[in-house]
Amino acid sequence: MAKPFQFAFLLELAIDKREEAARLISVAINRMQQVRERCEQIEQYRAEYRQRLTDTASRGMRIHQWNDFQLFLAKLDVAVEQQAQELVRAEAQVEAAKQTWREREQDVKAYEMLQARHEEREGQREARREQSMADEWASNMHRRGHH
Repeated sequence: MAKPFQFAFLLELAIDKREEAARLISVAINRMQQVRERCEQIEQYRAEYRQRLTDTASRGMRIHQWNDFQLFLAKLDVAVEQQAQELVRAEAQVEAAKQTWREREQDVKAYEMLQARHEEREGQREARREQSMADEWASNMHRRGHH
């Protein structure tokens, strides 16, 4: 009778960890896309606001209006920079999640290789047992035939 694979539980655990790592990649990618969209929205708003400043300035504007536009543009510049930094962090999180998945995949492959070797050894053991039984049967038949 074939022995069960002694690391079956660890293989299942490794598979679960790999699936969780894949899920975390998806979460990280979604977050990165949200950050990228926010960044693009702020950049677009900044470009529109700059155009509004240009249009308003061409018609003439008071100094306090100019200052207000400039202060708000400076705030938008800071927001764009902050979002760009957040995007870099989000991209790094995606890469870290992918690396974690690759490591979990290696764990699964290692256990699968052990399982394949186990099954091969058990198959060979079973084949030897069957051959031994067949030899014994043949020997018994041969003895019965001569007595």
